[in-house]
Amino acid sequence: MFALFGPQKKLLEQERELNTLRAEVETLRQQNHSMKTGMRRCVSCDYRIDYKERQKQQTITTSTQ
Repeated sequence: MFALFGPQKKLLEQERELNTLRAEVETLRQQNHSMKTGMRRCVSCDYRIDYKERQKQQTITTSTQ
């Protein structure tokens, strides 16, 4: 009897594990996308701040010469 149902039980367990892993992968993909978007925003913001600071320094340097 076990020989009949053993493989099916194993398949069901593997299917459950596979579904769990698929859900985990999807969650991680969403988090990754969210982090990428946040990083782009952060990097571009830092870049803008740095650019504005350099502009101010160039203006001060130009006006003092």
